Amino acid sequence: MGAGVQLEPVASGLIAPIQLEEPDDGSGRRLIAQQDGVVRVLDRDGKLQPEPFLDLRDRLLPLQQDFEERGLLGFALHPDFARNGRVFASYSAPLRAGAPQGWNHTRRVSEFTARPGDLSRIDPASERVLLEVDWPSRKHNGGGLAFGPDGNLYIGLGDGGASHGTGKDVTWDAFNVPAEALTWDRVAQDMHSPFGKILRIDVDHGFPGYAIPPDNPFASGASAAGRGMPEVWASGFRNPYRLAFDKAGGLYATATAETLWEAAYQVSAPGNYGWPLLEGTHCIDRLKPRQPPADCARKDAAGDPLRLPVVEYPNMQASHPDTNVGRKGLGTAITGARKYDGEKITALRGKLLVSDWSADFKQPSGQLFVADPAAAGEDGLWPLEQLLQSDSRIIGLSADREGEIYVLTNETMGPYGSTGKVWRLVPSSE
Repeated sequence: MGAGVQLEPVASGLIAPIQLEEPDDGSGRRLIAQQDGVVRVLDRDGKLQPEPFLDLRDRLLPLQQDFEERGLLGFALHPDFARNGRVFASYSAPLRAGAPQGWNHTRRVSEFTARPGDLSRIDPASERVLLEVDWPSRKHNGGGLAFGPDGNLYIGLGDGGASHGTGKDVTWDAFNVPAEALTWDRVAQDMHSPFGKILRIDVDHGFPGYAIPPDNPFASGASAAGRGMPEVWASGFRNPYRLAFDKAGGLYATATAETLWEAAYQVSAPGNYGWPLLEGTHCIDRLKPRQPPADCARKDAAGDPLRLPVVEYPNMQASHPDTNVGRKGLGTAITGARKYDGEKITALRGKLLVSDWSADFKQPSGQLFVADPAAAGEDGLWPLEQLLQSDSRIIGLSADREGEIYVLTNETMGPYGSTGKVWRLVPSSE
């Protein structure tokens, strides 16, 4: 089933599990966030409890029983959850009053709190909305949510997807976007817009809102505020679907492709990570996406070098007969990037695990790769090697408190049915 590893079943009967968290509260339980808005409890005996830890279904917009990118997109426990009972969620809510007419929904990032003395479940009525961003389309949502070792909350927001049309329906696919719609791409390079960014906020100060960490790029002073939103930490992302910190404090962000190149970034510092000036390390011609130019500018409007990914691979569109990149596609969409910090699989220590949604779009066939930073090439990219292929779609990677990796899968294309599973990556018994 792979080079020295296999998947061990942990839980099944789930609805599109996107995240697993292990609280440091002595309970031995693990919490599984589902895209449909429910956070399930897996007790210390490995049994799913009937009562949810948190249920946000009545706060989400109606989700399609088809290919669906919206829903509960991010879930994180406060670093001091065992004492304060605070959790955070990023989800797709119905379009709020006063939003631009004809837009799709409102993205909400909220804090919830357990009732005093009872960490067994979260009170939905405790919601404290931190951010609301009106979303023009149903696409490019991002979704990553994670606390860093600095105690700040990092929030991944996609570029809004309006280059494909605003409102309920997708008007243009990625290879057929008209010139007039490409202005929407540029929001990822607009430092006054939250779209296409990783935000960084301090949720322990500034109540009832939040505080801005003083070392954010646009944190203080009239000149800084004039250059960009104070919440912005990093820019130039099309769709930062997953964010994950390793034990050393390194942050990894996945960048789902618009056209040809899936990528993962080590967001080691504030900066501009390229989109839509680059896709991964590659130049872009949005009006001729299958024939990208060989050369292009690799600096942003301020003259600063664009930051490049540590991992990239061509997706299935690279195999299209009209595509001219000289590579065969490996998959469909990157869905996770996590450094292995565990002890059980010696050969993976210090390496980056990368998941792909499915080798084939129609047939569930998720893939797990490993990238070795010690083998980085002159271009800075870490070479990929396939570890295994699943008969389900891989929609996320998570880690427990020991650094062991969990693979989250679903056989349908969205948050419906009950084919979702959680697996633990373990040494092969062969």
